[in-house]
Amino acid sequence: MEPRFTRGEYWLLETVVEHEWDISSLIDDSELELHLNKKGHGLTRDALVETLYRLLSSGLIYAETRLPFSDEVIDFISTAEQIELALDESKARGGVPEDKQKITYYGLTQEGGAQWEAFAAPNWQRYIIAGFGFLDDTEDIIWEMICADKDWLEKYFESQRYYNPETIVLESVARDYIAPWEATYWKQLEGAHRIRFREPDESEKGHLRLPIPSFPDMGFFNSVWCAWR
Repeated sequence: MEPRFTRGEYWLLETVVEHEWDISSLIDDSELELHLNKKGHGLTRDALVETLYRLLSSGLIYAETRLPFSDEVIDFISTAEQIELALDESKARGGVPEDKQKITYYGLTQEGGAQWEAFAAPNWQRYIIAGFGFLDDTEDIIWEMICADKDWLEKYFESQRYYNPETIVLESVARDYIAPWEATYWKQLEGAHRIRFREPDESEKGHLRLPIPSFPDMGFFNSVWCAWR
């Protein structure tokens, strides 16, 4: 039997499929729409507390309070009263030193992830993680793309080459396989293919565009990996 969710429940579950979320930021629906690029949850404050507590009590989500940039848990959230306090954390942060601020995040439990999967029908073989960072404390920008489906990843990479050629030094492209692969904080896959490359500095820019690929830009790949987003 497929799980049944209210619109608010599903919105809250789907929002943390890939990353945990700060509970206090849920209170401003208009800001959320900008940050998440999707319609907000539409819940009143009372309904938001009630829905979060229902998901928490059902074991579909967890909520815990941590200091910024730390994995150390200060408190585990288990009551509606604690959720109320967490919603007001952003107001309490003003004037408080950063190392003393606390942030309450919520995320999917394994059961919550399983129930979301039963409803959303994701194809994890086509789930792609892509991003960039700096190499070894230098100013060199390194891109990384990971996907379990090798052919799908190569198409995504070719799309990047066409639509954003200025981000790739072709001589730096490297491919490997990682196993296991932590696709999200709650989902592990057997393994995945990875492509890495360096972004050119000013002297290396000026790559010519390739012929137009037979597939859409990168946004398409990120939109089709599951049935319900």
